[in-house]
Amino acid sequence: MHPSTILQKALRRLPLTTKQGPHNYYKGNRTGAMGRHTKYGGYVIDFRKVRTYVCPDLSGFNLTPFVTKEIKKTRDTYAHSESKNSLDGKEYLEKWKAEGGNI
Repeated sequence: MHPSTILQKALRRLPLTTKQGPHNYYKGNRTGAMGRHTKYGGYVIDFRKVRTYVCPDLSGFNLTPFVTKEIKKTRDTYAHSESKNSLDGKEYLEKWKAEGGNI
């Protein structure tokens, strides 16, 4: 089954995918090389090519949370393991053993 001739013309203008190229075609992810391969199978990093990120001076900068302060706080009712409202680690293992699990 082949695409129609009009679709074949349109497909020629699109970039190749790994399924359309040769058997050893590797598209990559546009990150670039940070070194080179040696003839012994190793890899040598070229530190001139390594990306460095420069952080601006954050002294005196007050960070704010990503969550808005308008959200109401909820009470933590499930903090203790004695509470039977939630399923903590001990309760989970007890239930798992009761249902046929074995350790």
